[in-house]
Amino acid sequence: MSWTRFFRRRCWDEERARELDAYLEAETDENIARGMSPEEARYAAHRKLGNATLIREEIYHMNSLGWLETLWQDVRFALRMLRKSPGFTAVVTITLAMGIGANTAIFSLIDAVLFKMLPVQNPQQLVVLNWASHGRPEGILNSISGNMYEYCDMTCPSFSYPSFEQIRDGNRVFSIVAAMATNKSELNVGYKGIPGRADGQLASGTFFRTLGVQPILGRALTPEDDRTGANPAAVIGYGYWERRFGDDPRVVGQTITVNGAPFTIVGVSPPEFYGVQPGRAVEVWIPLHAGPQVEQGWWRDFAARQIWWVMIIGRLKPGVSEQQARAGLEVIFQQSIAADVKPTTRAEAIPHLSLEPASKGLRYLRGQFSKPLFILMAVVGLVLLIACANVANLLLVRAGSRQKEMAVRLALGAGRQRLIRQLLTESVLLAALGGVFGMLLAFWGVRFLVAFMSSGRNPMTFSVTPDPRVLGFTLAVSMLTGVLFGLSPALRGTRVDVTPALKDAAGRLPGAARGRRGWRWGLGKTLVVAQVSLSLVLLVGAGLFVRTLNNLESIPAGFNGRNLLLFGIDPTKDGYAGKRLADFYQQLGRRLTILPGVRSVSMSMHTLIGGGRDTNGVNVPGYAPKPGQKNEAIQVATNWVGPRFFETMGIPLLLGRTLGEGDREGAPKVVVVNERFVREASFCARGIL
Repeated sequence: MSWTRFFRRRCWDEERARELDAYLEAETDENIARGMSPEEARYAAHRKLGNATLIREEIYHMNSLGWLETLWQDVRFALRMLRKSPGFTAVVTITLAMGIGANTAIFSLIDAVLFKMLPVQNPQQLVVLNWASHGRPEGILNSISGNMYEYCDMTCPSFSYPSFEQIRDGNRVFSIVAAMATNKSELNVGYKGIPGRADGQLASGTFFRTLGVQPILGRALTPEDDRTGANPAAVIGYGYWERRFGDDPRVVGQTITVNGAPFTIVGVSPPEFYGVQPGRAVEVWIPLHAGPQVEQGWWRDFAARQIWWVMIIGRLKPGVSEQQARAGLEVIFQQSIAADVKPTTRAEAIPHLSLEPASKGLRYLRGQFSKPLFILMAVVGLVLLIACANVANLLLVRAGSRQKEMAVRLALGAGRQRLIRQLLTESVLLAALGGVFGMLLAFWGVRFLVAFMSSGRNPMTFSVTPDPRVLGFTLAVSMLTGVLFGLSPALRGTRVDVTPALKDAAGRLPGAARGRRGWRWGLGKTLVVAQVSLSLVLLVGAGLFVRTLNNLESIPAGFNGRNLLLFGIDPTKDGYAGKRLADFYQQLGRRLTILPGVRSVSMSMHTLIGGGRDTNGVNVPGYAPKPGQKNEAIQVATNWVGPRFFETMGIPLLLGRTLGEGDREGAPKVVVVNERFVREASFCARGIL
């Protein structure tokens, strides 16, 4: 049967009715012509035809999808029943909306962080290169930039620029290769004399071609842009274009200053493209060879083999597997570092190449947030189970009040399976309503979670707009929830003794029925016990979490954090250096000191908690190394601070003096150490803390 006939089934039914009436009239006329009376003739015609109503029903079902028609009837009846109980419907919908909404919100974050593919062309073909060694490869590299994972083994995605060039020019497994700087660049970007900040990324001229990303305005970076002496070019992100340039289509060709150096905007990236690292929205892309113009230090020596600072991303050729690619690239990589491998270099310390799929972007964010997100998913899953148990209890009570209705319908010939299907339709419809409102709550909740996750020192950006995966998850959870809390009440509610239920008044059941009701209440008590148990688990977990946060806040940090304001500034990005940089910091400190309400001002290279550190070796006269310690130098964490640092931070001094205005360039070099350093070094001198 075609769908056209299904949707026109009523027209077909009326047409069949007219055909049957025409047949009866013709048969009646023929019987009258044979000498019968009109009444006898009509009776004989009906007797010959049979049950006309039954024939119409059979023809009607032949021209309809029976299951779909039945489903539509169940949905209409369920809507009428829910409309008759608005309070019950509202309570169940709100309860389910909270549970489904919480699960959808957390899954949206999990999808954005763990599952969502990069918005690029054929992301499954992209791989990122890593290397691994047993211990640090001493002598092969002197300096490294980027994320480094160091346990018993050491892994890192950073390579030297010469290694990138050899892999780019000598490989046969990639259709195209790109590189980008591993360090995050906070850029000072000026436009028409107005300063601003932007998250920048230094990338090779093949970066956009490798990813298959086409700008919506202008063009992408090219290899011609990424060479020494080329005109400085930049591609800006869509969000940055909207926020800073007001969607001006004439922005292509305009000049901006990046850390004081002029750059020409050549393109605007598409709105869905944020870069290759989820959670980080790049706002300005500039060529790698423009690095010396915006960054100081090792950028100036691209040819240094022992400075590893670029990440390599390649697009595999069709038919090339990751194993084949790794085998071919390993040979090129070993050739690129062969000149630095000394005869004394341990074999296990020589780095070896590995490939990692890059279809979902870089894995830094996944490694950081995957475990907390799955823990949150388990917690909100328990919340949904509690909601299901609560709703199941409500449905059990409601099924008890509908005993007489079920008995009447069974007495009229309805099958028990048909009633169960009807009650399940009501449950699924309630779950669907909860899913709709839960999706609305999820949109609000996920924005709150993203804002909370982005409130730290390193703001993060997530694309959490609904996609088919999130919508499919919400639909699946809603349907599963409807069946989960609706099946048991449907089975219990349709198990009715018809005769006693019809004889007794509504709500009063004789012996056998009361026994079943008692069994039903036993199920209700089981659900209540399950609710209380799950709620207790969540309550204890929440209490422990709050206790942990309280303990973290009460741990002595060694300084006074009350009324303390921290902010960061980097004048070196605007060309400040040497004496000019020192004068800038001095003037800044003086101006901040005279502000109303400011008691003390100081500066430091790193914050005391979570701000990184520099590690240096310190040689102390008379220091005896510990057993097994090869180096006589003590490895210490070092922080470079300004005058009045200890007074500003509220750090008490045990002995000696703090650093003051006189401790500047040209003055005798002094340090302040802590008690642990004194114990380690086993010496005492002036200036010990």
